[in-house]
Amino acid sequence: MTVSESRFVTDDERAAALATVLRAAEEGDGTVAWATVEGDISREHWGAMLARGVLVPAGDRFVLEDPTAVREALADREFDSPEPEGWSGRDAAAVVGACSLLAGYQVTAIRDAVAAALDVAVGPAVAVLPFPAVVFALAVATTVAATVVRRRSDPPETDGLRHRSRELRERLAAARARGDDAAADRLADRRRELVAGQALLLTDHLKVLARTMLLTVPVFLYLSWLVVAPVHAAMPLVTVTPILGDIVWTARVVGPVRAWMTWYALCSIASSLVVRRVVPDRFGTTAS
Repeated sequence: MTVSESRFVTDDERAAALATVLRAAEEGDGTVAWATVEGDISREHWGAMLARGVLVPAGDRFVLEDPTAVREALADREFDSPEPEGWSGRDAAAVVGACSLLAGYQVTAIRDAVAAALDVAVGPAVAVLPFPAVVFALAVATTVAATVVRRRSDPPETDGLRHRSRELRERLAAARARGDDAAADRLADRRRELVAGQALLLTDHLKVLARTMLLTVPVFLYLSWLVVAPVHAAMPLVTVTPILGDIVWTARVVGPVRAWMTWYALCSIASSLVVRRVVPDRFGTTAS
C-alpha cells in the first residue's frame, strides 16, 4: 500500500469517494475523468486525490496511480457494528408527549388546550399579520427549530454509516466489474452486516422524530384551531391574488387537505431547502 492511499483514506467520506473513483475506473478502460464522477463525489475530494498523487494524468483523463494499493487500503478498513443508545427518561417523555400531541388531531380538548397556550405567545402577531403571512412565519420558524434539533440529536454514526454503505456498494460494483467473485462475496457479506447495523439505529431515529414532533405538531394544531377559533373570528381567511383570484384558506383542495395546509407544506419545503444550506450539519464539532 502506498503512503498516498493510506493517508487519503482517513475517514468514511474520503473512503467512499475513493471507492467511487475505483469503481468508475474498473467499469471502464481503467481511466476516469471528473465528468464521470462529479455527481458522486465532491470537487474537494477529487482535488485531494490529484494533490496526493492517488490520481495521475493519462492524456486528457486520469488513472489510479496504484489500483491494487487502493483496493488494499479500502479492504484494510474496519467497520464496527453500530450500537444503539439506551433510552433515557427524557427520551421516553418525548415519545409520550409526541403521541399525546398527535391525539390532538382527533381529540378537540387537546387541540384547544395546546392552541390556547400557543396563542398567548403568537396571538399578538396573528392580530396584525394577514393569515398567509402567519402560516409562512410559523412554517419557517418550525422548520428552523426542527432542523436544529435534528442536527443536534442525530446519532453521530448516521453520516459515517451512509458513507460506509456507499463505499461498500461502489467496491462491490468494482469487484464484480473485474470478475473478482471472492471479493464480491466478502463485500456482500459486509454490506449485509452494515445494513443490519443500520436497522439497530432505528430506535435512535425514533427519538429524534419524537423531539421534532414536539415542535411541529403543536404549530399544526394551532393553525387548525386558528381557522375556527371564535377569538379570531374577525381575522380574514380570504386572500385576493392577481392571478388566482380569491383564495379561501379553509377550502378543501384534495380530500381532507385544505388550502392553508397546502400553503403550510409549500412554505415548509421551501424553507427546508434554504435551512439545510445554512444550518451546520453537526454542532459542537470541527472538521479535522
